[in-house]
Amino acid sequence: MRDGTIGVAACVLLAGAALVSYAVGDGTGRLTGTVQLLHPLKTTIPMVHAGWTGRDDPLSQASIRTTKLDDYVRRRYRGPRGEEVVLYVAYHGNKERGLQTYYHNATVCFPSQGWVLESEKPASETLPDIAKEIPVCRYSFAKDGARLLVMTFFKVGEDVLDQSPRNKPFWMLLDRATPQLDDSPGTFVQVQIIAPVGPDGEHRAADVQSRFLRAFGPRILKAVEDGAE
Repeated sequence: MRDGTIGVAACVLLAGAALVSYAVGDGTGRLTGTVQLLHPLKTTIPMVHAGWTGRDDPLSQASIRTTKLDDYVRRRYRGPRGEEVVLYVAYHGNKERGLQTYYHNATVCFPSQGWVLESEKPASETLPDIAKEIPVCRYSFAKDGARLLVMTFFKVGEDVLDQSPRNKPFWMLLDRATPQLDDSPGTFVQVQIIAPVGPDGEHRAADVQSRFLRAFGPRILKAVEDGAE
């Protein structure tokens, strides 16, 4: 796999801020507080696991400053059959910062780097180890003869979404209408699993993503919930 083909794993495009409304109480904590993780994602998401071996592919310091991430992991993993994926996990320890400051949308980030969106397919993946079903969305992109399949899901507080909340106006409406009874800032997490589409087509790339998510999904979810206790 060429580094140039899959080196666009981080979705780091800025976008406009959303309006903020709070139904109950003092919102200072929600605006300024941060849920700190007990352990860095780089240590809680394993480098070697279930036959997969990773190597870090860090963001530039400029990108980290721009995105204002509280923690993240971006790694290239090689699987037991020689398959490869990029994992990108972006953690905001403040839900509003995650919602307002960045668009977190593969359909914006990848096209901004020259990739053309070919298809968008919602689905779900089951994590047998924890008996949990995860909604996901797969985006197919093409550029200069290369193709990528990008699987996304988001964890906003306790809700798991297949796409960016910006793509879900009804969810946003309910979220804004729900009274906030405390000053907890909440959390916002984006997960991307990117696989190159080879001669075997999207079905093969989707299978690689599914196997990777089944292996790493429970570890990822545990890692981003570490600071909630």
